Amino acid sequence: MLAECLSRKLIIAGPCALESRQQLRSCCSLLQPLGITAIRASLWKPRTQPGWEGLGGESLELLLEETLPRGLAPATEILNAEHAKLIVAALEKYGADSKMLVWLGARNQNHLEQRAIAQILAAGPKNLTFMFKNQMWAEERHWIGIYEHILDAGYPRERLIACHRGFSPGMAPNPDNLRNLPDFEMAMRMKEKMKIPMVLDPSHIGGSRENVRKIMQEAQKYAFDGYLIEVHEQPEQARTDTKQQLSVEEFQELLRMINGEVK
Repeated sequence: MLAECLSRKLIIAGPCALESRQQLRSCCSLLQPLGITAIRASLWKPRTQPGWEGLGGESLELLLEETLPRGLAPATEILNAEHAKLIVAALEKYGADSKMLVWLGARNQNHLEQRAIAQILAAGPKNLTFMFKNQMWAEERHWIGIYEHILDAGYPRERLIACHRGFSPGMAPNPDNLRNLPDFEMAMRMKEKMKIPMVLDPSHIGGSRENVRKIMQEAQKYAFDGYLIEVHEQPEQARTDTKQQLSVEEFQELLRMINGEVK
């Protein structure tokens, strides 16, 4: 998976959350012909306010069954060390070459948990990639601190990716009504300091389909190594993030932008 970051843009696309086997099967059949090899479909959904929290670990096998045999790499957020253990154990039946990406979200800033997760994932398959997002507040020292904790816990740097998902607006000016405020320059500085690929999450920055496109247009000026994009066959019926999940047609337009075919 990291090899893709070196040879071309890594595109991780799919629904915000896994909702059903049929949803995931349909997603794979629509996105794989577009050249997408990494399918996002989170099992666990942290929520700002009470709501649906995802299908959970009981659907991990479903996620792997519908992706790995197709040659696709599943991608999901994990929240704690127990989730990491479930991932590593479930991948064992698919062999040492099975590919998967898991990420640490912006809300998870307990460094003890970060380190425990890193230690567990380090013992997993060599093609298990770990991605970490920036924290919710804008501070370079803390962001690079996450990176340092993960490395210090023994996770191999060559299997690590950073992700910029913007910072909580708070009281800052936000004329475009973004969900989170990007700092592209900071992301590029962090990429240079950490010497690892930097992926952009335009979905959690934009917060709406229109804003996702705007963020992607701006992002083309910067050297991001890939993108984490929410795509749903029927966005209006999604159980989470209905406003920011793209239709397949809208996603195809972004792909043309990434490939330099449109601006």
